[in-house]
Amino acid sequence: MLAAFIVLLRLAVLAGEFDTVITAATFNAARENRTALRAFLHRMPKGGDLHTHLGGAVYAERFIAWAAQQGLCIDLRNVVLAKPQCDGAGVVPVADAMRDQTLYNHLVDALSMRAFLPTPAVPTGHDAFFAAFDKFGTVSGSHFVDMTLDQLRLYDSQNVQYAEFMVSSSCPNDRDRFVKVVSEAADDPSKLAALETSELAGCVAAKRNDLTAAIGKITTALACDARNAQPGCGVTFRYIVQINRNNSPDDVFVQTAIAAALIRAEPRMVALNFVGPEDSLVARRGYTRHMQIIRFLAHDVPVALHAGELWLGLVPPPDLPFTSARPSRSLAPAASAMASRWPSNATWRASSPRCARGRSSSRSTSPAMT
Repeated sequence: MLAAFIVLLRLAVLAGEFDTVITAATFNAARENRTALRAFLHRMPKGGDLHTHLGGAVYAERFIAWAAQQGLCIDLRNVVLAKPQCDGAGVVPVADAMRDQTLYNHLVDALSMRAFLPTPAVPTGHDAFFAAFDKFGTVSGSHFVDMTLDQLRLYDSQNVQYAEFMVSSSCPNDRDRFVKVVSEAADDPSKLAALETSELAGCVAAKRNDLTAAIGKITTALACDARNAQPGCGVTFRYIVQINRNNSPDDVFVQTAIAAALIRAEPRMVALNFVGPEDSLVARRGYTRHMQIIRFLAHDVPVALHAGELWLGLVPPPDLPFTSARPSRSLAPAASAMASRWPSNATWRASSPRCARGRSSSRSTSPAMT
């Protein structure tokens, strides 16, 4: 009787682990075949993509199509321009690329890292990567909803459960005025008080309304409230407010204050992050001040900072421990807070194929919300 019980127990255990055993065996069998391995990993359920620059995640081909629809133009330096600038010398409509394969290929290469080759003007991939953001900024800035939809559908096809998109949200119509009042204050408490007196709350309320309207459009486009929900509805998504570190300290203060206030007011904004080349002179010179700003303004909200962007040879050796050690001490509470706000099914497993040829920045400024 005992022997029979043990056999049944073993069978029950094996039955419970059957999926795991089969998955592991399939994975091992696919290791030596890249095509089979890619297909296996593509189908595999994935947790969360927690660091996605929304503008940089979109394929260059999408930007070209949107620019053509908007009637935008391209100049000889491959920069997408607004329609009023289309009359300049050497400027042609982006729509021409839809009929000219050579021009089309040229635009894809210019707006991404595809086929990158060093030149005297752009000697490194690092330079080409960051330069790409300005090239498609006119398009990305006006396609917040389209880009989110594009990524949600892609994530759905890759079986991704959760994503966090980094976007700008800095009230551009008020930003110069905010920076001016901040620059006239002597210390951080006074700077924040000056911002609050200058209608910081109104700016935050407007950005929250913009986000609500955008998410409503996304939900409608995916028919998430209908019985025939479209691919992408099953992907939970949130946003991270990004701050361009390569500005004046007072400008960074303003951006951070807006971001922190927006995160407190809007649960779909889950963190803030500093972006831009970390090796630039402004970023390195302002690093200590930036950490002071974060401690003062964002001590109670989640913070997600880049890591690993600096390496020996890119910057002097003293800058390496300087930037790697200090954030981990000052921002640990924020990281813990961030973890508590992720959906229970989100994990640290990155899911998006950022090494793929097509990604715009893996191939940039991410968009504002509107």
